[in-house]
Amino acid sequence: MKSAYAIGMIFIVLIALVPKLVKGSEQLKVNSDTLASLKFDAPESLADRKYLKLHDGPNFRLAEVGAKYVIIEIFSMYCPICQRDAPVINQLHDLMLKIPTLKDNVKMVGIGAGNTPYEVSVFRKKFNVSFPLIADDNFAVQKALSQNIRTPTFIVGKLSGAGKVEIIFTRVGAIKDAGEFLKELLAMSK
Repeated sequence: MKSAYAIGMIFIVLIALVPKLVKGSEQLKVNSDTLASLKFDAPESLADRKYLKLHDGPNFRLAEVGAKYVIIEIFSMYCPICQRDAPVINQLHDLMLKIPTLKDNVKMVGIGAGNTPYEVSVFRKKFNVSFPLIADDNFAVQKALSQNIRTPTFIVGKLSGAGKVEIIFTRVGAIKDAGEFLKELLAMSK
């Protein structure tokens, strides 16, 4: 009887917190300058470096990606939503590669929040991810956000030649439909 009461109380508390959690996700703020200045280990794969149009070197900044826009997926290998969403994200990437105007102008990169290079590699292999995934085992990307990050989170940045990233879109949570998400992004970029 006491356990049923305890479970009921936990349920009530969670229901009370949901509006605050949703409201918080709508107010996600990203410090563009901080995000642009973060250094990550460059991908080991030559294909990934070529895709992102990176110069040689052990590190890179998101502002150095050779495109007009970058779609950043912040994920975790341990996030069940990220795992369930992986096929949809792969479909989004495949759709963009098929559209000539997007292929060279929009790049995707996944950042494994709190994940080591090994964990990112496991995620990439398990879910057959075809775009670059970067380890962020020290939570550097967390410093660019106004609150604790939830995975998955998507940030779309418009890149300028001056090493700046202008945040034009953020979304916390899974993408249900790759085509609809792409339409939403295209509408935002106009």
